[in-house]
Amino acid sequence: MKKSTRFSFLFAAMVAIAVSTTSCQQAAKEPAKPDMAAIRTEIQALEDAYAAALKAKDANAVLAYYAEDAVSMVNNAPAASGRDALLKMAQDDIAGDTTNTTVTFEVVDIFAGGDLVVETGKATHKDPEGTVTRTGKYMSLFEKRDGKYVCIRDIYNDDKK
Repeated sequence: MKKSTRFSFLFAAMVAIAVSTTSCQQAAKEPAKPDMAAIRTEIQALEDAYAAALKAKDANAVLAYYAEDAVSMVNNAPAASGRDALLKMAQDDIAGDTTNTTVTFEVVDIFAGGDLVVETGKATHKDPEGTVTRTGKYMSLFEKRDGKYVCIRDIYNDDKK
């Protein structure tokens, strides 16, 4: 083999190896795609537990939804920041329900990346006879901490009556 042919062959082989190595390194750097169906199921379970806690009038169970440093921005009220404020918010919400309303929360969309998930959803409030008394929408930001998602920020607004 001539020197120039051998050089061309070696150069081509080195380029192929470099491209292959770079492609593998790039593929290894790409984060795994989140399992959106599993995340949706997990977030819906959190919403269902929140609704069950409200129905049971258990403000402490409502707090399980939130991180210690969470901030909640509910309709027509100042933001509640931290455990004490969130507990008071839940207690006030429960105390304000004199008609035994049942609320359901439905996940509409999930957006996930890394340890964060943004959920948009809709809320439906019904009286004991099952009549819808109020609807609303919300957005919650969850962070995975100690292997489970907790809400770190949320905002809720009633729909116009």
